[in-house]
Amino acid sequence: MVAVPLFLVAILQLTASHEVTYKSLTFGKDASSYVLMSPDMSPLQEELTICSWIKRMSNHQKNAQYWLSYVASANYEEIIISDTALYYLFRDGTSYTHPSLTTGWHHICCTWSYSSRTKRVYYDGVQIGSESTPSGRKLNIPGSLMLGQLHQGYGGGTIQSCCYFGGEMFQTNFFSTELSSSQIKEMYSQGRCSNYTQNFSDVTFLSWEEILQKDRHGNVTEKDLDECSTDNTHPTEEEETTEEEGTFEGEETTENPVNSTSWRFLRGEHFYNKKISRDMISRMTGRLDLLLEFYNHTVDDALIKHLEKHHTDKAPGNSIEEVEDRESEEMTDSLELFLTDNWEFLTDRMFYMKIVTEDLISGMTERLDLLAEFSGHLCDDSIINHLEKHHA
Repeated sequence: MVAVPLFLVAILQLTASHEVTYKSLTFGKDASSYVLMSPDMSPLQEELTICSWIKRMSNHQKNAQYWLSYVASANYEEIIISDTALYYLFRDGTSYTHPSLTTGWHHICCTWSYSSRTKRVYYDGVQIGSESTPSGRKLNIPGSLMLGQLHQGYGGGTIQSCCYFGGEMFQTNFFSTELSSSQIKEMYSQGRCSNYTQNFSDVTFLSWEEILQKDRHGNVTEKDLDECSTDNTHPTEEEETTEEEGTFEGEETTENPVNSTSWRFLRGEHFYNKKISRDMISRMTGRLDLLLEFYNHTVDDALIKHLEKHHTDKAPGNSIEEVEDRESEEMTDSLELFLTDNWEFLTDRMFYMKIVTEDLISGMTERLDLLAEFSGHLCDDSIINHLEKHHA
């Protein structure tokens, strides 16, 4: 067997550590969808940091939708974290300021160390809570680690059906150190598509790339984050377009009315198989006009958060709680993307990390004008393929 030089091994390890996987996990809205692991948590016994990008997609519980639970062998609930940043450590909650429930991605970090005897919770880069922990208390091992559910029995037993996560998760990483507030703030500011976490590769206990390799149970699906991709074409969507190209009788091909940008955003969860509405498209056009006021700014997480906080119409019946509680046919069929308190469309790669320019806004406005011609129709494959073929 040929020996590999140590310097070459180091280079290969360094290269591998800087690979970023732009795939998220979406968990079913049930008590049987989860990822279960039994890692040796010894490196986290005296200090830890857990960070993740979380998208809340269910509203069956106000606070108790848990995306992480760690249970020690004595059935102690050592760590529990919800999608509203409710953080339990050593079976004790952390006093915190409850964040406002808005749609889209949010960054949650939880820290603790034996030496500081303090647990802290951060939401979108800002510390929102802290509390002291008992003297001499360390993290109990061994234990079972579950993503997507709250379990109370060592090994994955006693799953609490009331408290499933039912949302989307990305870049969940465990670090064997207590990261500082400035480091966590920078992690959030860099955005979910950055490779900032690679700066902590020497203290990474469990990485997102490793989690993606673990066995999944129930309805846990892997999803490409298009907004983080540098490719110009999404392979899956390209295949769908070539397999079936919808046409409408009596229509003629129009050449390049919208600057040759694809219609792939219509295959996103907020458009696909939803009813097209002129009223909602009109609202969207108004939002684009507002976005243009941030000319020359980058559409990053900081800008999206600012828009959600300062430019949200607080119309009755449009809070996230009320929207998710409605189950009428009108709400089910409508374009949820255009709800007045929703800026989530900016996470599509058509906008995300792009510079706000007149060309960017006008291109999308022209698309919406064309889409409005199909008001009352479902945004299905036949319409999308037609638009791609005749208005590409």
